[in-house]
Amino acid sequence: MREAEESDKSADVHDLVGEEGRYRAIFDTAVDAIVVIDEMGVVRALNPSAQTLFGYDAAEVIGQNVNMLMAEPYRSAHDGYLDRYRRTGERRIIGVGRAVSGQRKDGSTFPLELSVAEWRENGERFFTGIMRDVTERTRTEERLRLMVNELNHRVKNTLATVQSVALQTLRNAVSLDSARTALNERLLALAKAHDVLTRESWDGADLADIVASAIEAHGAAARVKAEGPHVRLQPKPAVALAMALHELFTNAAKYGALRHDDGVIHLTWSAGGAPGALRLVWQEHGGPAVAQPKRRGFGARLIDGLARDMAGAATLEFRPEGLRCVVTAGDVEDGASEAPGGLRA
Repeated sequence: MREAEESDKSADVHDLVGEEGRYRAIFDTAVDAIVVIDEMGVVRALNPSAQTLFGYDAAEVIGQNVNMLMAEPYRSAHDGYLDRYRRTGERRIIGVGRAVSGQRKDGSTFPLELSVAEWRENGERFFTGIMRDVTERTRTEERLRLMVNELNHRVKNTLATVQSVALQTLRNAVSLDSARTALNERLLALAKAHDVLTRESWDGADLADIVASAIEAHGAAARVKAEGPHVRLQPKPAVALAMALHELFTNAAKYGALRHDDGVIHLTWSAGGAPGALRLVWQEHGGPAVAQPKRRGFGARLIDGLARDMAGAATLEFRPEGLRCVVTAGDVEDGASEAPGGLRA
């Protein structure tokens, strides 16, 4: 009987030792940082992940106040929180995960996701904090927030542009059919400008790409000679330029150089002089004789708007030999190269 009892006790001890070893293995190998403190906030244990996360050896932390691992304002508030909890039982963190800021040994701070559990052993109260560095997640969330804000901004700008185009088209239309055709063509021009910007992740667009897209849309490759250096445009002036070119091509097809088989268009631009300065020239040749229009149309107002968007000015000259439009701007990215970036039409 005695031998059996001793055998049972030995088995119990073995089980306890084995269980403690398993828990220790879990503690030591956990990916998340784990810190155990007593009810006074003194660190009793921390696992290797916590040492790596905060940059301390265990001996530097054990026996110290856990607030050494906290960034402000959490560091100053922590002792008061523990004192209040001991007196009133009021919980703010225990049993509830929350975002806090940690501080490494080198003084750098970082966002943490913290959850705290309470437990007792031999009448003494302990708290186990499980922490995870959420720096990358926080950065991702911030990037997403910025993207949503930027998308919202772009949508509002696009809707404002569509509204303006629609109002101006209807105001200047001579019939419902002509309004429908003009509005559809202008919206297609806007969509093509957006296509160019989308390919560049809306970081801007090369002026040559905007010009090439407009030439392709109007089937004018054989009638247009376009050349100039590489100039980078911000999204807003890039859209404005695309819309202005659409109006110029449309006008040329109805009244100007593209109305005659031998008519041509020279479209050139140069960058230089003052930083960011740009000069763009549209010159038609070989079309019908041009006369000054009796009223200022949507295209002319759009070109003026383009110049304003680029901190510049625009002139329209209705010369007998063909329309000449000159846009000067001072608000472009000066990405111009010395070599011409002519279009292969």
